[in-house]
Amino acid sequence: MTEYHQLPPDRFAGLASGLGGPAAVRQLESVQHSKHLLLLRYLVERWGDDRSCGPAVDVLSQAARRDPRAVADLLTDPMVGEWAVKTARRLATGTGDSAFPASADLAQVGALAAAAALRTGLPAEVRTHTLSGAVTLPTFGAAVLGSDGPAVVTIAHSGSTVTGGSARVAVSADDPGWLPLRRLVAGHGDPPGALTVEDGNPYRDSYHAPAAGRLTAEEIHDWQGRFAEAWWLLTTYVPERAAELSAGLRSVVPLVTEDDGVARSATSRDTFGTLGLTRPRSAGELVVTLVHEFQHSKLSVLLDLDPLYRPGGAERHFAPWRADARPTGGLFQGVYAFLGVADTWRGLRSAPGHEQAATEEFAFARDQVAAGLTALEGSKELTAKGREFAAGLRQAVDRLRAEPVPRPATDRAAELMRRRREAWRRHNPDAPDR
Repeated sequence: MTEYHQLPPDRFAGLASGLGGPAAVRQLESVQHSKHLLLLRYLVERWGDDRSCGPAVDVLSQAARRDPRAVADLLTDPMVGEWAVKTARRLATGTGDSAFPASADLAQVGALAAAAALRTGLPAEVRTHTLSGAVTLPTFGAAVLGSDGPAVVTIAHSGSTVTGGSARVAVSADDPGWLPLRRLVAGHGDPPGALTVEDGNPYRDSYHAPAAGRLTAEEIHDWQGRFAEAWWLLTTYVPERAAELSAGLRSVVPLVTEDDGVARSATSRDTFGTLGLTRPRSAGELVVTLVHEFQHSKLSVLLDLDPLYRPGGAERHFAPWRADARPTGGLFQGVYAFLGVADTWRGLRSAPGHEQAATEEFAFARDQVAAGLTALEGSKELTAKGREFAAGLRQAVDRLRAEPVPRPATDRAAELMRRRREAWRRHNPDAPDR
């Protein structure tokens, strides 16, 4: 009998409040684990004709029996999800961009098996394929071999190696050909904060800005400083948000800062627990970005469980954070993300040095969310679950609007909203103003 993931009513209601808590986040992550398992099964079936497939699957199975938690954690990794989703979509539909042959994409099952063996201390030898001259072992790093072709990963107690062509790289920081993943770590605060920097995985380029190349040591140091300060702000002034991020956000993908210098961030619809962003300009900006994008991640997984609206509908709506008229799904995502933003600015109003800016941002963000939610509540495309969720959002927005804010900040927010709506009407003269 097949069992399906279901959110208990209290966790659904918690997520509808804009939060949900660590337990709900961990349940969403378990949904992703199941999704990745199904995708992996599909990919293995498609790779089955290759003689390397059976040994790789055997290693994965042995590693899972040896340490189920370690392998489950590996399979839930966001970059494993990016590879599985992109490759499965490419094979199933013939769509999707890839710089690699389909056989090379499929052969990454071998790299995944090697990572499982490394995690569990299982001696093994598996075959895979280089991508852009390197073999990437998820959650560990990459071995730069210099050319594309078949490769072999050997896991042994005496040391692990990656071999391809005439090159041989040890899985060790002492080998210049091995590029380990780096982590941003906050040494203070409860819960602890840690994020993997995914600046080399070949499947990381999933955003509207290009992914950056490997960061220098100086750049990592700069990101580390921003993250440590941001995590202190989170744990001190918005601890509920910090608890969720600690439970579910695993990695960041640095994005290229374009010539216009505009900060950009994004979340992949298919992948939970990671986000792309340009170099943070301040700790406060990073706090808001982490919360904003993680809201998108949570809602995307929830939508896999409970459809909140009928997809493909013709309705278009006013969204105060966009110039274009938004479909119902896009509006839902925006309302949920900016609810998290407004709540975060609310907390940062108490942070020394942030009081005035956070108060002004809070006043405007809560007005934006209120206007977007009003448009969402008027949609005829919401499902019963969607209306229930929107009702929970309304309670959260009403609580934010009940917060006392100085008159100058509320007047400024009202004027900004008036300008946004007028600009939107000019940009969308034929769209209904709803």
